[in-house]
Amino acid sequence: MRKTSTPLRFRTGLMLVLFLLPFAAQAATGEVLEAELVAAQDAVLPGGDLEVAFSITMAEHWHVYAPAGEESFTLPIDPALDGYEGLTWQFPEADLVAVAGTDDPAPVYGGTFHLLTTISVPATVTDTFALNGSVFYQACDDQQCLIPDTRTAVLKLPIVASTAEINLVNSRVFASTAATSEAISVDEDNEIEGWVNERGMFLTFILIFLGGLALNLTPCVYPLIPITISFFGGANVSRTRTFWMALAYVLGIAVTYSVLGVVAALGGGLFGALLTNPAVLIGIALVLVALSLSMFGLYEFRLPSGLMTAAGQSKTGIFGSFFMGLTLGIIAAPCVGPFVVGLLTYVATLQNVVLGFFMFFTLAMGLGLPYLVLAMFSSRISSLPRSGAWMVGVRVIFGLVLVAMALYFVSPLMGEWGTLVMGIFLLGSGIYLIMFDRNGAEAKAFVMIKQVLAIGAIIAATWMIMPNETAGGEQIDWVKPTTQSELNAALDAGKPVMIDIYADWCIPCKEMDAVTFPDPEVVALSREFTMIKIDLTHMDGEFESQVQKQYGIKGVPAYIFLDPTGMELPNLRSSGFEKPGPFLQRMRAAL
Repeated sequence: MRKTSTPLRFRTGLMLVLFLLPFAAQAATGEVLEAELVAAQDAVLPGGDLEVAFSITMAEHWHVYAPAGEESFTLPIDPALDGYEGLTWQFPEADLVAVAGTDDPAPVYGGTFHLLTTISVPATVTDTFALNGSVFYQACDDQQCLIPDTRTAVLKLPIVASTAEINLVNSRVFASTAATSEAISVDEDNEIEGWVNERGMFLTFILIFLGGLALNLTPCVYPLIPITISFFGGANVSRTRTFWMALAYVLGIAVTYSVLGVVAALGGGLFGALLTNPAVLIGIALVLVALSLSMFGLYEFRLPSGLMTAAGQSKTGIFGSFFMGLTLGIIAAPCVGPFVVGLLTYVATLQNVVLGFFMFFTLAMGLGLPYLVLAMFSSRISSLPRSGAWMVGVRVIFGLVLVAMALYFVSPLMGEWGTLVMGIFLLGSGIYLIMFDRNGAEAKAFVMIKQVLAIGAIIAATWMIMPNETAGGEQIDWVKPTTQSELNAALDAGKPVMIDIYADWCIPCKEMDAVTFPDPEVVALSREFTMIKIDLTHMDGEFESQVQKQYGIKGVPAYIFLDPTGMELPNLRSSGFEKPGPFLQRMRAAL
């Protein structure tokens, strides 16, 4: 008997391993593709049309090929439904990857995606409509391709006699497919990616900085103005020291804003949702009250001696300014407009924490630049000539402003009483400044400015305390669902739908409620819609979390328009405050 040589046995074994490698890889990775057959509604009518979709989920690092012309070197994914031939399928936009043996990249799908089509339900079907489907595919990763395979799926829906018994479901699946298959205007979520591809990373960072600068036009950063003036207004330090303190203050804002942005993008959370935490709100309010007591002369706010030495011998020091910026950076978190939503989406897709952090840091530095200038200006108040009792009056005004901002932060915890408490405080502050505060009585200019501020506070208080009723009782008839079943029922009204997603801590939301939604034309046109208002103030509920995921909400406010079939009109989605005129244009376009 001849013995097989060791090299020959080695080569034979190696060839066997290479031959079995794809099978072993497939066994090791388990199911690399999962396919579920879903419908756009929870029941069907005999003889009616039905939108169905394969919801495909690929395992990590695996992809399948997309249909793309006549290339012979790829096996594209191929969906099919038993009993239906020649169906037209809607495929999402594919990613491009390099493939060995060709100079052109190949289109592929990874992660979760959806393949959509429309079928006709047989008129003869009774009781239950059963639909069998299959998906042929070849799964590949960066190094190998598995043996082509087929996944099967079954969909069963009850047969009903009336459309009133049908509810729309799986709107996220069908809306996302429609958004990629229709010719629409540039998607806000892809704006940042387009900048990177067309202009390069360096110019993209410049544009992000300018976008941050533009955020100062949004109302939710307005509270930073009085806080900045109050914080730096009493700092009696040199111009150089003030600059470094102001820079540390802005850096603190930028760091907090960046961390919140990256966490929200990578974790899918709501940008600014940290403000729903009562401990955070109370903590910020306590910091502001502590600063106000210093302004009232109760004590001098100083850091421990060790930190004072490291931060500088100033009233608060560089470290204190940076800490104040860290705290107040949360104020800017709800400032979410289309630009920030695009950046959130891009960072979430990028999955690069370092690059995402610096993108948000650049955005926040643009946001904070005006406050660097404002801090420098505010600090000069203390160096004006002829300092006297009027300077004590300035500090009193700053102290009242800080207390007002503390009430502003805890007002969401007080519910409907928040506005009343703030109104009473402003009224009392105005009366105190006019009738009881005698500081600076010898400085006529200061007395005049103080009286103007006091009268303004009294007017604002009166407006806040008085009942706010729309003239003639005309107002939008909002549907406010608190469960998924209530939301589905509202969506099934057979009318176009406008969804307002808001939160109590969202200042642009309050501005929309005060300015845009009471507008007579907006109210009149709202009768043509089912107007839905969803409260995301508290994100700890199952319904709130589901809504956020279902509609891809990255920030509030968000305004979503659906057609009568429940399909989203993605080019009409908006976020941030919008005046009645532009908002009316969106509503008319949805009709």
